[in-house]
Amino acid sequence: MINGDATVVRPPSDQTEQFTRDEKTGKMRRRRVDPDAGIQIEGGDRAVYGKKIVSFSVRLPERAHSRIILNADGARHRSPEEDPDREEEASTALRLAHEILDRAPGVIAAVFDTAWRGTHRARLVARGIVVYTPQHDGISPKPLNKYGYDHCIHDVYAAAGRSCERHISVDGQTIYTPLPVRELPVRPGVNSYRFYHAVEIPCRNGPHIELIPVYETKEDRTLDPRTKRPKFNRCEHLRQIPPNTDLGDRLKGFRQDSESTNCTLDYSHWDKRLPAYGAPGALLIYLGFAWMINSIALGTVGGPHR
Repeated sequence: MINGDATVVRPPSDQTEQFTRDEKTGKMRRRRVDPDAGIQIEGGDRAVYGKKIVSFSVRLPERAHSRIILNADGARHRSPEEDPDREEEASTALRLAHEILDRAPGVIAAVFDTAWRGTHRARLVARGIVVYTPQHDGISPKPLNKYGYDHCIHDVYAAAGRSCERHISVDGQTIYTPLPVRELPVRPGVNSYRFYHAVEIPCRNGPHIELIPVYETKEDRTLDPRTKRPKFNRCEHLRQIPPNTDLGDRLKGFRQDSESTNCTLDYSHWDKRLPAYGAPGALLIYLGFAWMINSIALGTVGGPHR
């Protein structure tokens, strides 16, 4: 399982103005300003001045110092006109993930943060990868299907990242009851893989088992005549591994574990600042840091010579 994360690295100086006036002498002083640094939000609500670097790593479970950083690159945080040489965080992470899949067979899962939306996840799902990210807030439930049987009807919606049965309470409130996922079948296709949720629909007449696609289907990609957009962003509303489940919590733990690498990077430099101006210089220092982390892992866990 590969684990991706982005971090904001601070430049040697927080100066944002190239010329400032000395308060004592009144003279103008020339300051060195990082051309690629800017105010960015990290950790949800914390503003940090710096440059963003995205990386992917892999590690052994319950084994200290076993992390290997696989690749890394700088990400854009300004407009494309101001920074045409870099992609924004989600696109950079998606490209790095595809690079790993092209060169490292055996990857079965990828974890990233909420920067990945449904359109990003769908491309990795099509390659047969299980993708886990935390669920976004504010996503409205969407109808999936209405299953009719001999003596019952069940209205199934996509809510909270999984399939739920829609109920109306006696006081008119809408309730979405999560359906248990008994299996995650996968079927290889000609051009892509197809994942399904084998959900169990509880019923007074006995449970029903239904296969619900959790990949981007051909019908999902058809354009809505009104909006001229794809009809259903399925990978945005349905996750292969539903949130708030045992396996989802385990994968979420790998995502949180990656913060230790960012912490080590910060404390490896004086005042938690990378001694380089510009995004290329910061990336070069990060690559050296990655070589150090990988060397420790090889020396601790053991390489091919052992």
